[in-house]
Amino acid sequence: MKMAFPFCMLIILQGCALFGGDDEDVLLPTELVEFEAIIEVDEKWDVSIGKGHEGLGLALKPTTDGEQVYAASFDGNVIALETNRGRKVWKTNFDLNFTSGPTFKDGILVLGTNDGELIALDALTGDVLWATTVSSEILAPVAIKDDKIFVRTVDGSLTALSKEDGTQQWLVNHKVPRLSLRGTSAPVNFANAVLCGFDDGKVSAYDVTNGTMLWETTLTPPSGGTEIEKVMDIDAPMVVLGTELYAGSYQGALGAMALESGDIIWVTEASIYAGIAADENAVFVSETDGTIMALSRFTGREIWKKENLLYRSPTAPVIMDDSIVIGDLEGYLHWLDKATGETQERISISKSKISNAPLVLNNSIYVLTDSGDLVSVEKKIPSS
Repeated sequence: MKMAFPFCMLIILQGCALFGGDDEDVLLPTELVEFEAIIEVDEKWDVSIGKGHEGLGLALKPTTDGEQVYAASFDGNVIALETNRGRKVWKTNFDLNFTSGPTFKDGILVLGTNDGELIALDALTGDVLWATTVSSEILAPVAIKDDKIFVRTVDGSLTALSKEDGTQQWLVNHKVPRLSLRGTSAPVNFANAVLCGFDDGKVSAYDVTNGTMLWETTLTPPSGGTEIEKVMDIDAPMVVLGTELYAGSYQGALGAMALESGDIIWVTEASIYAGIAADENAVFVSETDGTIMALSRFTGREIWKKENLLYRSPTAPVIMDDSIVIGDLEGYLHWLDKATGETQERISISKSKISNAPLVLNNSIYVLTDSGDLVSVEKKIPSS
């Protein structure tokens, strides 16, 4: 079964009394230390999108077409804002509980709900293009390629829908373990394939045309003596770069796989829930305990490791110039040097947790806090 509430993940991570621990077992967030800022950032604007989603484990993350930024709230709001000033372009409200999205491509926005509804909107106006229902709750953004939309649901299904009208094109189902974390990995596309990670630690590739399996790879097999110790979910978003796929599992591993065959190029022990990022040289990862690491993209060898954010529930890192940017459970954004992991800047944008990775656009980032606020932060460009 799927864990019903995301706080169950915290129970696993922190060993609380429900599993025989005591108050001393609870791991408190590491206190932030002083540093010397070497870059300058400023908050530009802050707009309330709607009701917050604290503790719900949702995949609500802003997206952009380069001119406008789009965001959604758990209580059914979808909004388009100007990127530079935060001025509202349009706003619509639905009697739905959004749990993932929006995803933007080719002029449409696609969002998912806790009841398995999928809705497509015109990005220019917010008007509904079509709506449909899939097999169960949607906790990951969809992928869009050519004329199809790919949706992963919590029951282990991966469904291909027509981008034109939402009709089902094909469906495959992957068996879900008895116990798994709340969350699912978003599908990603490469050439003629759609790839998805599953709750048993496997990554599967399917033909986009008809859903035929092209290959399947186990990142790490389940191990341990208890059901909790055997949890190996791939919930973190996977990354496609060049001819490789990078994926990480909870209580399992981080690895690089060949996109054409699924063959493992390298693998290293890790526990990943939030996500990873990659550039031409390195893979950056936020581990479940808050450790931040950089590894060689080609060998998996550790480049640096920092424990400044232990037990602060860091988001997946995102790359911004020579930095990676990470949010945390107390509403801070952290800029770390890609080469060394040293803190370059830190800013508090909320008293609320930041669960989902920031969106980077040029020299600005956009963050949807768990309290439902969309915040824009600009990195200052030094004058020459």
